[in-house]
Order: sequence, then C-alpha cells, then structure tokens
Amino acid sequence: MKKTLTLNESELVGVINKIVESYNNDSYDDSDYIEVFLNFFRPWVKEKHGDEISNYPLSYLVKKYISEFVQDFEIDPTSTILGYRDNIRNVAAVGKALVQKGKTKLASLQSKEKFTEKYKKQLDFLVKKLELPDFIKLDFVEETPYNVIGRIRVDWEKLIKYPTNKTFRANDISRELKNKIENFLGVELGNPTYGQLSLTFNKAYVGVEDWVKKTLNKEIKKEIRSLPRASILHAIKFETNGDKFGGELKLSFKNWNGRNDFKKQVENLLQELGYNTKTLEVFT
Repeated sequence: MKKTLTLNESELVGVINKIVESYNNDSYDDSDYIEVFLNFFRPWVKEKHGDEISNYPLSYLVKKYISEFVQDFEIDPTSTILGYRDNIRNVAAVGKALVQKGKTKLASLQSKEKFTEKYKKQLDFLVKKLELPDFIKLDFVEETPYNVIGRIRVDWEKLIKYPTNKTFRANDISRELKNKIENFLGVELGNPTYGQLSLTFNKAYVGVEDWVKKTLNKEIKKEIRSLPRASILHAIKFETNGDKFGGELKLSFKNWNGRNDFKKQVENLLQELGYNTKTLEVFT
C-alpha cells in the first residue's frame, strides 16, 4: 500500500537542500572553498564597512564580521560557524555553503565520459591479465564519470575447496589492477575533480550464508562433535576474513588438555571433506 507523506515548507526546503548536496559528487579541497569565501568576503566588507576597514587583517575581519556575512547571504550559521576560534574551518564551511547556494560554481576538470565506457576493451584485457581463478569475479560500477567502484565477488564454496597454497587478498587485486591502469593506460589515480580516476574496491562472498546454514551448522559441526575427545570442546564459532579471502573456525574448550591434537583432528576432517585448511583455517 502506498503512503503519502506531508511536509511543511521548512521540511521540504531541507529535503531539497540534501538532494542538491548529494547530487554534487565533485570532491574539492578546503582551500578551494577558502578561495570562494575570500572572493566574496573582502568586497562585502568594503561595501558594508568601507575601504579602510576592508584592509584590516583577515583574521580580525573574519572573527568580527563572519556572522553578519552569513546572515546577509542567508546561510545557516549553525552549519557553518563551527567554532569562533577556528577561522580556517569556518571560512571553508561558509565558502562551501556559497557554492551550494549557487552563488558561484567551482571549475572542474572531471571528464564527461565514463572511464568504464571509454576504456572498456582495455579494462577487460587488464582484468584478464590478473589471471584470477574462476571463483573470483570482478566488475565495475560507475555512477558518475571517473568515480569507479570495483566489485570483487567470491564464490564461497569454490574458494574454500580450491586446492592452492596461495593467499588471495582484496588489496593485492586492487593494487595490481591500479598499477596496470597507471602503467598501461597512462591514467592518473586520484580526485575526479582534477581529471583523475577514483578507483575503490569492495568484496563480497557469494553463497556464504547458505553454506553456514546448510553445511556448517547442520553437517560439519555435527561431525566435529563426533570426533574422539570432542568432550573437551565448548563452542565452534565461524567468521569470514576481511582483506584475506577465506574464513576461520574458532574452537573454544572446556578443558585445554589435548586441544592441539583435537585441532589437528578437525583439520584432517575438513580436508577429508574436500576443504582447503589454508583458506578455511582452524584456530584455538
């Protein structure tokens, strides 16, 4: 059933302001906003308070007149005057508010063409050169030009059964692909506002929840608790790793005597079930 929300005028203005803020994906430095502020502030001081005062030290003028300035430009002081002793932050915040209100527009070197469209063939080639196993898939999302997110998707069950001593890490994939993009495509990484490429990565395991529910909880844990000396076992906890691909079975014990032998039994069991204990590790 659809719901109708009623907003008063101030609430509507707030929503519109948030949309305007979120729409501007350019990332500027505080120094850019400070320049905007100065372009408006000194002429305003000269107009309001005269030539002589406009030549006073900037730190004095900001402390004395910034509240009057934001009021004249209809800027919310609660979101811009961050501290009366913090001139730099205040000036940058007010400069940013001037841009958001449309008083001026900052120049941008950001490309109008999307990176993943311009370099589609080259990017596909560079991903192939990573020589990733078939259980690791890499694709890209680019909502605005040169703001690219690389999505690493890992088939969980294939990963933990893959026979290798190699350790796969998201940071390794990220670093290698970034190096290839810079070296082979000549694209500089950094801020899209400066004409550079922003490339970040996230990782997700595909099928891990089903494996935990159907295989780990219903089958593997039962087998572990059926091992000799399982009476010393207190609990079995499972966690996926962060940067490193894989997971951990963490065993806790009622009695620490014999824990190392029991850990070895669990590792042997997992190996008999086809799992790689370098990837699905056992810890005590």
